[in-house]
Amino acid sequence: MLVIDLIVGGVIVAAAIYGSVAGLGRALPVAGFAAGVVLGSRLPLLLGEQLDSQVALVIALPAALVAGGVVAALAERLSPSAARIADRSLLVGGFAGALLVGASAAVVAWAFAPAASEVRSVRDDVQRSAVLERFNAVLTPAGPLRQNRPQPADLPQSVGRRPRVREPRLLSDPAVRRADRSLVKIETTRCRHGYQGSGWIAGHGIVVTNAHVVSAAKRVSVLRGGKGSPLDATVVWFDGIHDLALLRVALLRGAPGLELADDPRPQAPGFALGFPGGRKAIRRARLGPTTSELNLRDLDLENNAGVSLTMRERLVTVIRGINGPGGSGGPMIDRHGRVLATVFAGIQQHDITLAVPNRIVRSAMRRARGRVDVPACGDPPLKPTPRQSIAARNA
Repeated sequence: MLVIDLIVGGVIVAAAIYGSVAGLGRALPVAGFAAGVVLGSRLPLLLGEQLDSQVALVIALPAALVAGGVVAALAERLSPSAARIADRSLLVGGFAGALLVGASAAVVAWAFAPAASEVRSVRDDVQRSAVLERFNAVLTPAGPLRQNRPQPADLPQSVGRRPRVREPRLLSDPAVRRADRSLVKIETTRCRHGYQGSGWIAGHGIVVTNAHVVSAAKRVSVLRGGKGSPLDATVVWFDGIHDLALLRVALLRGAPGLELADDPRPQAPGFALGFPGGRKAIRRARLGPTTSELNLRDLDLENNAGVSLTMRERLVTVIRGINGPGGSGGPMIDRHGRVLATVFAGIQQHDITLAVPNRIVRSAMRRARGRVDVPACGDPPLKPTPRQSIAARNA
C-alpha cells in the first residue's frame, strides 16, 4: 500500500472520530462544505468544458471552494435544530457525525487530488493511489491526473493513467462479473499450427474479435470463459483495415452479450479483460482519445495475412498500458459493464494499447450477414491508402 493511501485513510478515520465526538450539530456545516465542493466541481460541465481538461481544473477549484463556503453557511443555520435532535440520542448523533465528517474528508481528498497531481514530487503517488482511484470510479474528478513520465511528442496528450496488471480480486466487481460471463478465448488452426486470442459476446450468438486472430484460419473455435469444450465458430465479418472480425457461434445464441457504450469519453476508468499468454487477465484501465492522427510505425503482427499494418489515417482508440499476445480481441469495459473499445495491438515503446473504436464495431454488426472468406496462408498484409482508410471508417 502506498504512503499516500495510508495518509488519506488516516485522515478519513481521524475525521470520523472527530465527527463522533463533535456530534451532528458541528458535523452538518462540514458536510455542507463537502457537498458544495462536489457541486462547484461540476461547474465546468455547465460551461461546456470537458472534465478531463486543464481549463476544467482551473475553473473547478475556486468554484468548489466558493460553493463549499456557501453551502456550509446554509448548513450552519440548520445546526441548532440538528443538535437538538441529536441530543435526544448521543449514540445516533455520534454515529451521524462520524459518517458525515468521515465522508466529507473523503470528498475533499477526491476533489483536490487533480491539483495535487500537478506537484511533481507527489505526482506519481497520486497516480497510483488505489484509494483515490476508487473515489474516481464513483465520480469523475475535474482536471487530468498527470503522468510523471512525459508523453511521446507524436501521441495525443492526456491518454490517462497506467493500468494495473493482473488483479484476480477484480472479479468481485459487479461490472467485471457481468463482462466475464461474455468473455471468450478463441483458438484457430492456421498454416499447420495453432493460434489463440480473445473475444467478447455481443449477443445473438455473435462474438467480436480481431481480424488478425482469425486470419488464414482453417478452423475457428471459442471457449466461453476460456474453459469447457470448444464451440465451432463461423467468420461472418472480416475487416482488415480496422483489424475487426465477427464470428457466429450457434451454441452461444442464448448467451448474454455486452452492450457497446454510446459515447466513450477520454479518461473514463474501466477494466480490460482478455487472455494474454493464454491465461485470463483483468486489469484496471483508463481510456484515451479516439483519433486518426497517431504517428506510429507499421505494426508487427504475427498473423498479418490480409490485415493492415499501417497507421496512416487509421482510426483507433488509445488505452494506457500494454496488452500481451493473446489478449487481442478482448474488451475494455466501463464501470457499468459496457464495452468502451476492443483491443487489437500493444505498442510497447509508447506504453499504450490500440483498440478498435465502438463506431467501427457497431457498423460491422449492422452490416454482417452470412459466412465470409478469410485470407489464406501466404497472403500479404493489406496496404490501404490513406484515402481507403478514410473511406472505410466512414462506411
